[in-house]
Amino acid sequence: MGLIYKLLSLVVGYRFRRRAACGNNTEIGWTAKAISHNKRQIQIGANCAIMSACICNSEGNIEIGPYTTVRYKSVIGSAIGIKIGSHCIISNNVTIYDHNSHPTDPDVRKKMCESGFNSSLWDWKYADKKPIVIKDNVWIGQNALICKGVTIGEGAVVAANAVVTKDVPAYSIAAGNPAKVVKTLQPQNRI
Repeated sequence: MGLIYKLLSLVVGYRFRRRAACGNNTEIGWTAKAISHNKRQIQIGANCAIMSACICNSEGNIEIGPYTTVRYKSVIGSAIGIKIGSHCIISNNVTIYDHNSHPTDPDVRKKMCESGFNSSLWDWKYADKKPIVIKDNVWIGQNALICKGVTIGEGAVVAANAVVTKDVPAYSIAAGNPAKVVKTLQPQNRI
């Protein structure tokens, strides 16, 4: 199993790096995927571990700082801009979208469906969008959803299954749907 995993990781890593600029010592896991129009749209810092999908439409940008990991089955989808800081831990099955994916107008959605499911009306450029900023040293728990226009402050924690629709202050824990601050953290240097 080890040899198969290593070969698969090499192939996936090669494909990922054709669509994303990656820093030194960045590990691309065998479940990772990069979709972009050009390599400059997805920028990943040094010493990262990426096992997620990073998807940009023609105007989207994803920037991930050094020493950050984005785990299995997570999806980062950008129509305008997503910036993730350094030393972040983004757990499994996290969804980060800087847009609504589809227009909220029901008549426009009806036209989308009638146009065929591969028409240009399905492009994210027609959806409402606002950039997302995730500051340094943030931990986002499994199955969390980060919505458009949100800023998550430095050192914050987003609990598993949280739906973040509003900013999360630095050094706080946000939980629930919609996510609310449930605790303030006091940074401690124990290591």
